[in-house]
Amino acid sequence: MNLASSLPGPRVRASALRHRRAKPQSGVIVFIALIALLALSLAAAALLRSTDTASVISGNVAFKNATTNAADTGAERAFNALPALAVADADVANRYFRLMQAVDANGVPSTINWANVLCYDTAGGTAAVSCTDESTYRVQYVIDRLCTTAPALTDPLTLLTSKCVAGQPFSAGGGSVDDNTSSHAQTTNVFGSLAPPPPTRPTIHYRVTVRVQGPRNTSSIVQTTIELPYG
Repeated sequence: MNLASSLPGPRVRASALRHRRAKPQSGVIVFIALIALLALSLAAAALLRSTDTASVISGNVAFKNATTNAADTGAERAFNALPALAVADADVANRYFRLMQAVDANGVPSTINWANVLCYDTAGGTAAVSCTDESTYRVQYVIDRLCTTAPALTDPLTLLTSKCVAGQPFSAGGGSVDDNTSSHAQTTNVFGSLAPPPPTRPTIHYRVTVRVQGPRNTSSIVQTTIELPYG
């Protein structure tokens, strides 16, 4: 009888021990859940930041492409201004050089001081615009004649080529004088501002350097070469 009556005692104590051991387990689960929630929050914040960065990069690329495309208007302005500058045959500060200029590692004339070069809009306006208005696209251009020595009007082609980057007369450019499909005719009349050139005059090349500034401090520099008759 004494043995039977003593059996329930240990069962009650074991049950109490199980209840006491279960309480700390609920706290561990909450702690793990908090860690998981924190990790998810950090992942969400990183995703949002990545999305914002991608949007900024996409916007900057779009503005960069727009400044590059706007350089065409600078080349057109230079082409329209070049005939008068070439005939005058004199340096014009911050606009035209009679002789080829030294260039930097990127091939841009190092003598250009862009802070002193006039800015124009992309709509074809004739008046200069503010170079500090960062909400618009500002176009600048500088021309230098590709000659190491000033040529003379009487120089034959053989002598001219020793002084300048020069070419054959337009009549020798691959096509008849009246053939508007020749490369020379296209070069000279691409913007429609020049009359057909005399076919016997040699040509000289001019380098046009265009810089375009746009929103978000974007900037593009584009160069093109124009070939015009000389002499």
